[in-house]
Amino acid sequence: MDSEVKIKQIVLNRMERCAVCHRDFHSEDIHVISRKPDMWTMLVECTDCHARNFVAAVLTDGDPEDAQLALRKLSEKAIRSIQEAQEPGIELEAPLDGPRIDAGDVVDMHEFLKEFDGDFRALFRAGS
Repeated sequence: MDSEVKIKQIVLNRMERCAVCHRDFHSEDIHVISRKPDMWTMLVECTDCHARNFVAAVLTDGDPEDAQLALRKLSEKAIRSIQEAQEPGIELEAPLDGPRIDAGDVVDMHEFLKEFDGDFRALFRAGS
């Protein structure tokens, strides 16, 4: 098995399915963006809903911080290309004021969604 097949299999084992529509990923959904001796960057795109995920595979003695930086740059580049394609006057960036979301907020939302039955009417009635 060549290295690309092995790395794609590792990514498939970690991601399994689309977070948006829950379609199972396949190796054809993974596109290698760059290959360096210590890190590969890839795009995993769902063919059903077109949700995209950038993935960095850190190999051997690669630096995880370099991988995070590479993913951040890819994300920023993707956001810029989307913004350029949008109509003038539409901004995709979140406002700079207000509290920042932290890991605790994400965990809280995850816990809430595990138990949420999808009944938004009851949810909003309970909050009033």
